[in-house]
Amino acid sequence: MLRKSILVLMIVVGVAAIGSLFISPLHYSRHNIKSCFDDAGGLRAGAAVRIAGVDVGTVRSVRANPQNKNCPAEVEMALATTYEIKIPKDSIAETNTAGPLGEVYVNIDTMQTSGAPIENYGYLKSKPSKTTLSLGDQLKAADALLRLVRAFKEGEKEVPKGTGAPFRP
Repeated sequence: MLRKSILVLMIVVGVAAIGSLFISPLHYSRHNIKSCFDDAGGLRAGAAVRIAGVDVGTVRSVRANPQNKNCPAEVEMALATTYEIKIPKDSIAETNTAGPLGEVYVNIDTMQTSGAPIENYGYLKSKPSKTTLSLGDQLKAADALLRLVRAFKEGEKEVPKGTGAPFRP
């Protein structure tokens, strides 16, 4: 009796899983789009793709194309939402960083667009990313600034105050 119950349960779960495969595509909007960047800036497969701060997909692949001067770094993105999404052809893709230590992601800017929706595997234009200093570069800059402040403070100690002598470089 127990074996029959387990067998029936497995069949029901299997039928439900197969049924969900046929039903779920009706509720999702799926698009694959590409973009070319001069510098992918540390972007990796699996990174988020966002429109107006909302995650709408992931980066499928980032490929270097050094032989193609028009597309040195090709990025393929898979967009999947539970609602219909139409991205205008004249939208612009750019890479951004989520804070100083955050991951790199792709932002699709649709604010100044008016074109027809992009077709599957179509290319979006890109613009240069807002470069942010790496953590190492930020620490070097902070160290240099601290050294300058210390040197300034030590220089103050050497000048006698109240002598009335004008400062001459």
